[in-house]
Parts: sequence; structure tokens; C-alpha cells
Amino acid sequence: MVDVPAKPAQEEQGHWEEAGHWKSDWVYQCNQCGTICSTEADMWDHEGDLSSCWSYTMVSGEKYWVKDGEYWVVDVPAQAAQPEQGHWEYR
Repeated sequence: MVDVPAKPAQEEQGHWEEAGHWKSDWVYQCNQCGTICSTEADMWDHEGDLSSCWSYTMVSGEKYWVKDGEYWVVDVPAQAAQPEQGHWEYR
């Protein structure tokens, strides 16, 4: 007589996820009008004759994602097969 039916093996199920980090590059922001330039030379051009804008600060630019690799995430772990369990009965 079968008490517990056999179960086939279950393979691991999962998916890949991206690994990485957020990064930003330095930019130059005018302290007077707020204009942002990507290079110091561009900021000097913006300041011109220094009549209205004369100083700037280095600040973090827009953040962007840098991919470092991928890693495996297990959704359903693998399970070994289970043999049928039961016992003998006399008839």
C-alpha cells in the first residue's frame, strides 16, 4: 500500500540580476546664476569678463548606473527526488 507517492526531482529555478553601482562625475556650477558646465574651461567661458558671474563650485553631476556584472537569484531551490513510501499489508 502506498502511503506517500514518489516525487520527481525538482531542478533549481531562478533568474539573473544585474549587479552594479550608482556613479556621478564632477561638474562645475556657477555660484551666481546656477549654470552648470561639464568642464572647467566651459565655466571660464561662461564667466567671461566676470561682470555678473565670477565664482563656481564643483558639484556632483547626474547619477548614472555602472554595471559590474550579474548574479544568480534562486526562486525555487532544487529538491532531490523522493522515493515512494509505503508498507505491506496482508490480504
